Amino acid sequence: MTKISKLGLVLCMAATSAANAQAPGETPVDEEAAAPPPTVTVHKPVHDPLATTRRFGFSVRATGLSGIGALPGVNYGGELAAQIRREELFGELAVGRWKPEKTYMVSESNDHIELGLNVWTVRVGWASMKMPLRGWLLSEAGELASARQMAGVVPRMMTGSTPVDHRYKAVGAGFGVAWPMTDSARLFGMVEFTVPVSRNTVTLDGYGTYEPDPLTARSSVGLELGWR
Repeated sequence: MTKISKLGLVLCMAATSAANAQAPGETPVDEEAAAPPPTVTVHKPVHDPLATTRRFGFSVRATGLSGIGALPGVNYGGELAAQIRREELFGELAVGRWKPEKTYMVSESNDHIELGLNVWTVRVGWASMKMPLRGWLLSEAGELASARQMAGVVPRMMTGSTPVDHRYKAVGAGFGVAWPMTDSARLFGMVEFTVPVSRNTVTLDGYGTYEPDPLTARSSVGLELGWR
């Protein structure tokens, strides 16, 4: 190999080394640092419309009633109730009025009283915070063969001046579903069974003597408003 060839080879090698050499002040490229950061997925808690996280709740309810056993034939009525809940325990006070499917007049009265039943009902039980389910025990007291309007019978029941032979008392149990429509409104339905412990008889025009059955059954559907 001639000196010119050797010189050319040396120059080529030098040029290649210079091309591969780093410029002064440059730092090696960090491949990991140059890569985009990993995507972080944030999972937001899913709101369950059937559950509640409130420790306390308060609601009012209006329901229509249907049942058998307390009055002759099929019974119909309405109820207003107020409820307070602490975690999964609740207490409730309700006032209701029942009427039989037919009109009966109480023959032993000179005031032409129409047969009916007005009751106060106290319920104590369990209300799930995860599901719209409830179960309870109940006690109720009222007046059988009461006056036609609640304005007269409510004070009597509150003061205990209900006539002894017209008093009505019962105990029982029930369960219900409060299906949420909005955060503060629910469609409510329930079924209850009661045992009358005070079964006084009344004499009815064209019917004879009537006494409540030893077991009654009822159902209701209505609207509940408030904080569950």
